Amino acid sequence: MKKYFLLIVSLLLINQVTILAQEVTVSAVYSYGSYDKFLNNFGYELGYNQYLNARNRIGFAVSQSFHYAGYSYDFMSDADGKDYYREVKGENRRLTFSIGYGFDILNNTRSGLYIGPKLGLNYYKVNETGTQRLSGESAEHEYKADYRNNNRLGVGLLLEYDRKIFSDNIYLFFSTEPEVVFYSNFGLMGSSDPAMVGFINVNLGLKINLKTQKGTE
Repeated sequence: MKKYFLLIVSLLLINQVTILAQEVTVSAVYSYGSYDKFLNNFGYELGYNQYLNARNRIGFAVSQSFHYAGYSYDFMSDADGKDYYREVKGENRRLTFSIGYGFDILNNTRSGLYIGPKLGLNYYKVNETGTQRLSGESAEHEYKADYRNNNRLGVGLLLEYDRKIFSDNIYLFFSTEPEVVFYSNFGLMGSSDPAMVGFINVNLGLKINLKTQKGTE
């Protein structure tokens, strides 16, 4: 999967090599995940958009988000089939390299409303400590987890609004992106990780245009 993702990015970069870079972005990120290990995440994103014309663009971005929080849950152990209660303090991280396409619905010189698909390659770092005990018992045991989950494909739908501020080259933008990440292999035995994790990603930041207009008709 990683090879195909890198191939797509390489072909797009080669195709656009003669076109001047158009736009860079920087933003704060909040994402809500459907998995306790990545429930509420805060971070940042750096991006680059290449406009093919006034209404169509291709974007590349790298983002990192952090989930430093405690949580608790009940689970059944695959080892002995017994029910356990676990309390965890996590310092978990997510690194994403993404590529997306956007179509501007408004086609306005002062603002834009973009919609389009987005693909991401995700790298997860899980670092957790805590305690666990058999349900109904008081004796606690130490729990530790320290591992990586790399090259996980994510598929999302981006909706983004921007508006010109200060000058012709600086825009304020807000975006939201529902996303599904294929977190673990389907049918994997002995793993408590879900096969898919849903995220709602929200960005707020600035765009700096390297040209005075976003592409040409």
